[in-house]
Amino acid sequence: MRLFPRTLAGRIVFTTVAVALVATFVAGAVSFGLVRAASLGDARSEVSSLADELAALPDAELQQRAENQPSGAGEPKVAVINPDGTVSGSIGVVLRPKVRRLLAAGTTVSTTIKLDGRPFLVEARQAADGGTVVVARTVTSVDAAVSRVAGQLLIALAIGLAVAIGAGILLATVVSRPLSRTAAAARRLARGDRNVDLPRSATAEVSDVVNALDELDDALAVSEARQREFLLSISHDLRTPLTALRGYAEALSDGVVGEGDTREVGSTMLAETRRLDRFVTDLLELARLEAHDFTAELAPVDLAMVVADAAAAWRAVAAGAGVELRTEAPPVLMVETDAHRLRQIVDGLLENALRATPLGGVVAIAARPRGLDDAPSRATLTVSDSGPGLTAEDRSAAFTRGALHEKYRQTRSVGTGLGLSIAQRLATRLGCRLRALDTAGTPWGASFAVELPETDGASGPSQARPPRTR
Repeated sequence: MRLFPRTLAGRIVFTTVAVALVATFVAGAVSFGLVRAASLGDARSEVSSLADELAALPDAELQQRAENQPSGAGEPKVAVINPDGTVSGSIGVVLRPKVRRLLAAGTTVSTTIKLDGRPFLVEARQAADGGTVVVARTVTSVDAAVSRVAGQLLIALAIGLAVAIGAGILLATVVSRPLSRTAAAARRLARGDRNVDLPRSATAEVSDVVNALDELDDALAVSEARQREFLLSISHDLRTPLTALRGYAEALSDGVVGEGDTREVGSTMLAETRRLDRFVTDLLELARLEAHDFTAELAPVDLAMVVADAAAAWRAVAAGAGVELRTEAPPVLMVETDAHRLRQIVDGLLENALRATPLGGVVAIAARPRGLDDAPSRATLTVSDSGPGLTAEDRSAAFTRGALHEKYRQTRSVGTGLGLSIAQRLATRLGCRLRALDTAGTPWGASFAVELPETDGASGPSQARPPRTR
């Protein structure tokens, strides 16, 4: 059995009731003690005043008062000790050993004693004739009055407790109801509903949750729309080579292709097959990057060597496209990364740059021992091209799957629409940052930068000698 409720409303009510009970108990205990102390103080003052009053009376009147005691149980009792030692009145009080000792010690006594199991307030004063006046009053009457007041106090505390419990229930309802409605809306979002009407609340914290869910709803709608567009684009791009392959396959099956055209048809089918393989490879790579089991082996890597190796691998491709490939890097620039994964990023950026660069254009790959904002602890690798470039809107959507592919497929040479997205995810997995740079005021149409953490001591060798340029 769970003692503490699981729901927020239950916990608020439970806490409110618990606090109210503790507060009621403490208030009752303290109030009862204060009321009893005040009542005893008032009773003591009455007994003391009566003793002072009787001590001032003449002897005859004092004796008469001692002999004629009030009959009420709560009335004060009076005894007179005459100078000759005789006692008039309620001798039981006077004969108590404690009172005898106090009377022997002085003329004024103010104490509490027990007589027949009942507590008494006792006051003694020196009488005018030389005797002693003793006044006693039982505390029982005081306790009875205190009990009546305590009963009224308990009623008031019970009413306060009931009000506190009601307030707790009301507070729990006010707080939990918008949260329950928000949770229901969140479950609708999880089921796939979009543009959900989220409940608004005047509570700041609940309003923050609602606003966050509202932003999530918008982000999910945008993401799913892009995903649909991407899938439609990929479906179209996959269908094109498949249609060509099926057409040539049917032609071969029907014997329509002549013997002299077989080689050309085979070359075309091989090219279309390679296109399909490229699409499938990119899709698998993207799925692998989004999986949780992706691994990267980080180790010290010379960024200058990565630049040189990539340039050597792509120089022939660039020459075949009529594009000049330039490199710039210091002799040594050590970074902490996965060399194979970094090379994947560079290859993807170079392929994208060479495809966008027209005949006679330039593609440059550069490595520098500093960040884009001159951060000393980062190295930067950039790939730039003299192609048509990207707008500010293009730069913000450059790494979204298929965004630029869908926009420029009719006007520019495009790839699968996955290359930049794969490069960005690779960079993120390596702890790097890949950005599309603003090329205004530069000779470049588009420029992409990868910022990597620089290892200790990397800047020394790179600054000792001038950078090499090809």
